[in-house]
Amino acid sequence: MKLKFLAVLSLAAVAGLAGCKGDANTNVNANKANSNTAVVLSPTPVAKTTESATTDPNLKGKIEAALKAKGFNDVTVDVTTTPATLRGTCPKDKLTEVMQVATEANGGKPVKNEVTAK
Repeated sequence: MKLKFLAVLSLAAVAGLAGCKGDANTNVNANKANSNTAVVLSPTPVAKTTESATTDPNLKGKIEAALKAKGFNDVTVDVTTTPATLRGTCPKDKLTEVMQVATEANGGKPVKNEVTAK
């Protein structure tokens, strides 16, 4: 009886150890599963274009002529920026009129205001 018991116990121990043996591909699969999280994609660079090609070459003259017609001789226009920038001085109560005249002369497009009210 002791012999049968030892034989069954030995076979159970061998079967148990064989069943607990790890698979050689376990670590490889775990590494493959995590490899996708380490990939960092960089954005595609966007080519910059100059917007001066889309602006009217006579824009500065149009806006300055409209401002001078209304009596704003101290206001200058810079078209190297987008949108066009107004600089100079004007009376405090006429600042809105300067912006209105410049916007209308610009075809309804906005202009940047850097005019100082005095």
